[in-house]
Amino acid sequence: MKSVLLCLLFLLSPLQARAGEKAQTRLDELKMNCETCHGVGGVSPVPDQTPSIAGKSERFLVGQLEAFRAGKRRHDTMGLMGDTMSDDEIRAIARHFARMKK
Repeated sequence: MKSVLLCLLFLLSPLQARAGEKAQTRLDELKMNCETCHGVGGVSPVPDQTPSIAGKSERFLVGQLEAFRAGKRRHDTMGLMGDTMSDDEIRAIARHFARMKK
C-alpha cells in the first residue's frame, strides 16, 4: 500500500511543479503589465500621470484592483486589468508591489 501511494505521489509531482511554474509565469506577466505604466518596480517615471504603486499597502492595492474590476473606480486600462485577474492573482500582485521600496 505504501509503495502504491509513493508511486502516485512520484507520478503526480511533475503536475504540481508545472502548476507552480505556471503561476510564477502568470505573476511575471502581471508584474510586466503593471510596470508598463507604473514603472519598474512600481515606481512611476511620470507620477503626475500614473501613480507609483511601490510600497503601497497590500490592502490598499487589493482594494483598488477590486474597485476597478467591479466598476466602482473607472479607468479603461485598469478596468481591463482587473477583469483579467483572479482574486489570488490580485492578492499576489498587490503583495509583490507592497514589498517594493518607494
